[in-house]
Amino acid sequence: MQKIFISYSRKDMDFVRKLAGDMEKAGYDVWWDITDLRGGDDWVRSLPAAIEASQFFVIVLTPNSVKSEWVQKEYTQALTLRKKIVPLMFEACEVPFALNTINYVNFMGVAYEDSFKNLLSALGYTGEPPTVTPYERAKEFLPPALRKHILPIIIGFIILIAFVLTSFPKFITPPTITTTPSVTPTDISTTSTPTASATSSSTPTEIITPTATVTPIRPSLTPSSTKQPFETLTFCVNSLYAFTINVRSGPGTNYAVLGEPLRLRQCLAFRAVNENETWLLIAPNQEDPAHQQYEGGWIFRELLGLGLSGTIDLPAIALTDTPTPSNTPTPSNTPTVTPSPTLTPTETPSPTEAAIDTPQPTDTLEATPTP
Repeated sequence: MQKIFISYSRKDMDFVRKLAGDMEKAGYDVWWDITDLRGGDDWVRSLPAAIEASQFFVIVLTPNSVKSEWVQKEYTQALTLRKKIVPLMFEACEVPFALNTINYVNFMGVAYEDSFKNLLSALGYTGEPPTVTPYERAKEFLPPALRKHILPIIIGFIILIAFVLTSFPKFITPPTITTTPSVTPTDISTTSTPTASATSSSTPTEIITPTATVTPIRPSLTPSSTKQPFETLTFCVNSLYAFTINVRSGPGTNYAVLGEPLRLRQCLAFRAVNENETWLLIAPNQEDPAHQQYEGGWIFRELLGLGLSGTIDLPAIALTDTPTPSNTPTPSNTPTVTPSPTLTPTETPSPTEAAIDTPQPTDTLEATPTP
């Protein structure tokens, strides 16, 4: 049984495994390091001995094998021992200078079965070649140009995802606090001032003055028992999507705007948060006089420092909507009718008492209003 030594690169192992199996079917004793080297063997001694014991030296030419130092040492040893060398071109590459005068067997673009028969013919095989199956490359997830860079690509992709997750602000939709303003209407009666009239008849006059005032609701603050109140922290206003923000009179967008729009990168002192810690209460006695108009107002927490995370070390405030009473009464739907006063004439030197339409210069009229 003739012995064959196969020199190759480990990166082409899938093809060499099939080639070695098919050559063993043809009756050759094939030596290749995967099956013939055992643990503890001395490579420096085992490889030259295997080459020397072989009648044929088959080298699988690929871009990987021509760059391998071990493959170069192996075919140099085979040339030194004057072994019969059969190059096998599996992938297009430049033939090493020491082997460029030797014809190679082409396995590129040709059916594997035909190329295998040509290899047996180069080895001087006689007889009927064994039946072999076509060679199918293992499906590769990435092209060869990217496979050697796959590990740096994966590490870079993981770093990119981690950077995006840690740096991008997490916007939380603030809870909506619905408050219904309650306005208690009160009756107002406008009573005309009694005026002396020359007419003796009473004419009812309707005088209705409707006046209604709605006072905005401001929440009353009740300290929560879970935190100690009246601590102060300073945060700066920031946002990626606006140039100014609104300060609200309560912790929600349904509350009225307090003061002028607040410009970004302004730093204010805060003294409390609502129970959900989604809004912060602006503390009194701000250092900047321009910020005093916002004292007692509320700012959404995601607009402070590009989004605060975790628990804010400020007192929690329980909110109770309390309407502020109005000093201005509101009208009722029923008008109040006030009759004109009844005139009572006084006695005059005239012998006849009478109520005249137009008082004379000598008459003195005393108006006595009737409730």
